[in-house]
Amino acid sequence: MISPQNQAEVLAIQAEGKILVDTRIGSSKPGGTTVRGQPFTQYRLRVKGKKARYLKAAEVVKFRAAIVREKQLRQLECEQQRLQGQLQHLAAQAKELGLELPEKV
Repeated sequence: MISPQNQAEVLAIQAEGKILVDTRIGSSKPGGTTVRGQPFTQYRLRVKGKKARYLKAAEVVKFRAAIVREKQLRQLECEQQRLQGQLQHLAAQAKELGLELPEKV
């Protein structure tokens, strides 16, 4: 069961835009020399199980935000699982002590 507060947070994160799962951005400086003498940083979008794709500098911010949103959702899910485990543990202790718990609120 998802609490209303967590549900609101999840919906807010999903409404912000695209969410990328199992994705990271790698950066590297190409070897060799360039016309201007200074190599620029190349960014690659790496998706688990797929071929890496080069990103334009303007796209990096957008994709990083999508990766951060996925991380936030994963953290909320872990927190929810932790709280559910605590609730089950407390319910078991209350039952052991012979206390009655109110129905779901």
